[in-house]
Amino acid sequence: MKALVLLILSIPQLLWASAYTDDEVVLPLEDKNPPELVIKDARSRARIEAILDSKRLKAISYNPDWYPGEVVFLESQSPGTGVIAFVEIKDILGRPDGSYELIGELLRQSRANLVQVGDQLLHIDLSSDNPKYKGSTDLMVRKRSPLVSGKYKPLITQGVSVGDTAETLWENEYLITWYGQIKYGLKDWATIETVVPAYLWGAYNASAKFRVYQSNATIVSMGPNFARIPSEDKSTLNLNFYWDSISSESTLSHTFFTLALLTFESAEDATAIKSLGTSSFQTGYEFIMPNWDRVLLGPTYNFEKKAVGGYLTYVKIWDRFHGSLSVNSTNVSSFKLSPVDGYYFSFDAYWRF
Repeated sequence: MKALVLLILSIPQLLWASAYTDDEVVLPLEDKNPPELVIKDARSRARIEAILDSKRLKAISYNPDWYPGEVVFLESQSPGTGVIAFVEIKDILGRPDGSYELIGELLRQSRANLVQVGDQLLHIDLSSDNPKYKGSTDLMVRKRSPLVSGKYKPLITQGVSVGDTAETLWENEYLITWYGQIKYGLKDWATIETVVPAYLWGAYNASAKFRVYQSNATIVSMGPNFARIPSEDKSTLNLNFYWDSISSESTLSHTFFTLALLTFESAEDATAIKSLGTSSFQTGYEFIMPNWDRVLLGPTYNFEKKAVGGYLTYVKIWDRFHGSLSVNSTNVSSFKLSPVDGYYFSFDAYWRF
């Protein structure tokens, strides 16, 4: 029974995890609704005719389905490059030949590609996979927006074997794992969670994560994690700290520290279980693939065992479903299969909606 309870409690907490400047512009992909009479044509294009200044550009279109305040995407004319920027339509002027002159303001641009005359503005659907929308920290949708695929959102969790990031769910958003963990976004800055099946064995548990600081490149969060150990007739209480930082166009770093405030006698036997009566430190990296899948890797240090571990994870993301496979270690110097003192494999699956 004790081993079963530890297994249930371990699943949501198995391993957690700045050189990016803070003067970058956050992706302002706002929840703006177009006028009801405007019907967008996915084939619509507006060709960049001139760069007016450091922020504004002029484009020409023969379609009327644009409106002031709309956020659109700029596609590079270079083959295979895809979308490289966000642009907000500021003004629309009709021309005698039936075309439309669009004045746009640059909101966000890839650091690896320049906007050129001849590039095109276009409507794009982010509710599903789009091969033109290449994976990048610059193009990640960081603000709450309707009908956005999970591909383009920041990771809330790095999976069952690694743990949470500093990101929080958007307000009224859910994340449900295959083993019964439920996360809910109370606000954009506050997420609560629990592992429901553990209650069947009296292993009551709850945790919360609050975003306390956010800049254009850094997010810091913290929160408590409580768990009841019925076989020990004791409870654990950890205080977790999370720090995410954008390192480059394709890389983020995740740092996690948990401090055990209450523990139990056999807590050392659960070194693979983060936030369950042990103190540990973890830092790692998230690499965004061109198709928006993720590769996660990094070391971890457990203070009770005085051992260095680590993880390597591949995360496959569909629109709502996430699946991952991990190779983990609680002690890199112990070459044996063991979640207590060695290496082990894990997988995770969850839905975010």
